[in-house]
Parts: sequence; structure tokens; C-alpha cells
Amino acid sequence: MEKICLDFEIALDFLRGDAATIEKLKNYAYREEICITSITLMHLLESVNKSDVVNAFAASVTVLPFDKKAAQFANRIALDLREKGGGRMTDSILTAAICMANDAFLYYKSSDHTTVTKYDGIKGLRKV
Repeated sequence: MEKICLDFEIALDFLRGDAATIEKLKNYAYREEICITSITLMHLLESVNKSDVVNAFAASVTVLPFDKKAAQFANRIALDLREKGGGRMTDSILTAAICMANDAFLYYKSSDHTTVTKYDGIKGLRKV
């Protein structure tokens, strides 16, 4: 069973009841393990007024932690991006690192295939 990790925007869309997001997640839920990162959980708790809703959601998915292995991936990603002229450590790098440390695919919002996303340039990140 593969892990599908929702980034903050997708998790927020789900909690808001976005029909397209819910439909896609239904397809994954039958075959895959749905996850969020501890970084996403923090942002959801900060953004959604009803913490009981967020906590119930978090109880129904796997919450992947930012641990030693993720920290090592984050450092590698940051160094690689700096060599390419990228900036500092961001939540996107931390989310990607947690996914990579847990062998999870990242499900993120992208409105157009030609649009640059916050996850572009991260080598080894598997995305759906």
C-alpha cells in the first residue's frame, strides 16, 4: 500500500468540502494510506477555527512526523536548491522531506502543468 500525503492546501480544500478534492481522495482512500505531515497539521490548527474538526481529521489519517530522517532529507534538499540559486528552508522543503523520509507520494495543488509550484526542483520527491 502506497502512502499519499496531502499538502496543506489539499487538506484545507478537503476540510472545506471541495467536491473535486473529496472525489479524488475517495479514489485514493480505497487503495492507499492517506497521510498529512506534522507541518500540515500545525498549519491546519492555525488556520481552521474549529480545532475539533482538525483533530478529528488528524485522527482519521496518518500524521507523518518531522524526525531525524526527515531533517537529513531537508538539509539535502536545501543544499541542492541553494546550489541552484534557491533560497532558505521553507515549509515546502520540510513537507517534501517528510514525504521522502516516509516513502510517500505528495498530493499537492497545481492549477496548470506549466505553472511553477513550490515543490519544483526537489529531486527525488514523488508527486501525484
